Amino acid sequence: MPPRHAAGAMNVRAALAPARPAHSSHAANAPAAARDDALDGMRAAATLLVILIHVGAQGFGRLGERHWWAVNAWESMARVSVPLFFMLTGALLLARSHTVTSLGRRIWRVALPLAAWSVLYLLWFRHAGQHHENWPALIVAGPVVGHLWYLYALIGAYVFVPVLAAFHQHSSVSIKLFCLLFWFIGATLVPLEVTFTAARTVGVDWAVLPLYAGYMALGALLYHGLPALPGARLRAGAWLGWALLSAAIALATWWRSVTLGQSNETFYVYASPLVALSSVAAFVALRALGAAWLPAGSRRQRAVAWFAATSFGVYLVHVWVLFVLEGYGINYRFINPWLGVPLLTLAAAALSALLVGVLQAIPLVRAIVPR
Repeated sequence: MPPRHAAGAMNVRAALAPARPAHSSHAANAPAAARDDALDGMRAAATLLVILIHVGAQGFGRLGERHWWAVNAWESMARVSVPLFFMLTGALLLARSHTVTSLGRRIWRVALPLAAWSVLYLLWFRHAGQHHENWPALIVAGPVVGHLWYLYALIGAYVFVPVLAAFHQHSSVSIKLFCLLFWFIGATLVPLEVTFTAARTVGVDWAVLPLYAGYMALGALLYHGLPALPGARLRAGAWLGWALLSAAIALATWWRSVTLGQSNETFYVYASPLVALSSVAAFVALRALGAAWLPAGSRRQRAVAWFAATSFGVYLVHVWVLFVLEGYGINYRFINPWLGVPLLTLAAAALSALLVGVLQAIPLVRAIVPR
């Protein structure tokens, strides 16, 4: 009989053991797998959480404001949003085979909307009285509006997908856990140490462990290694873990902000160890919720699938919707922010989804709001 700790390690590996991947050279051209309603639900939730972050962003800087804690609480819960997007990308892509052609198509499906919406936002800024020179150089250099950074990161992620896919498909669970452990150290704990001490205790160069690649590998491991609807204890633990870690992010953010005398995002960033751990809990919890709450063919499933199909376009357009609403005086403070932040999030999401639905129905135009 192996020692207790060894048995526990074997149980972890067994629980996360993925199905054997296909290694056919034609796998990249195989028919797409059946759509996963649970992942649609997670994509929809992550999209709402991104909008929630942007709704509350205006209030975060007002540390002394009466309702700052409302903004901090909602923001802390929502920080899992972008990590979930990268984890979804890993879950969907790392078990597949890829070709230069297939990767080129994926990059094009991101690059074209990125260019188009960059121009549209620049036109909006010009309409608002802000003028910029040399638009092509601005677009190539970086996002012309903050939230478009994700598309630049996604293009880089797609370029790196074959490397991560090979790692996922040909590594044992123990190797994956080993690498992700050191990814967690190098990509989250070490940056936090440097933030607080301006130095590193260990001189190892952790740059080889990029943050978003780790989230993609983590998403693939969780998706292919755990059942969609795990046991009741694991589900409850995931929800409790997300709640407790969100509270920890909020408290740590309050402590850091009060210490510095101004609002500070050290514990909000996607490299925060608390955000990374919270993202694991949220992935398991939201996937289980989708598996249990979205039976195939139900009205809920169809509604969530429709919103998920618009989610990329919603991500692109929702900031413009918030700009317009702000012009009418509608922001996170239009009522008490404890209610105002989530209600404005839902309103902006609904308006954005309706607009995207119209654009997706127009030939050629639909290319800038792909499904």
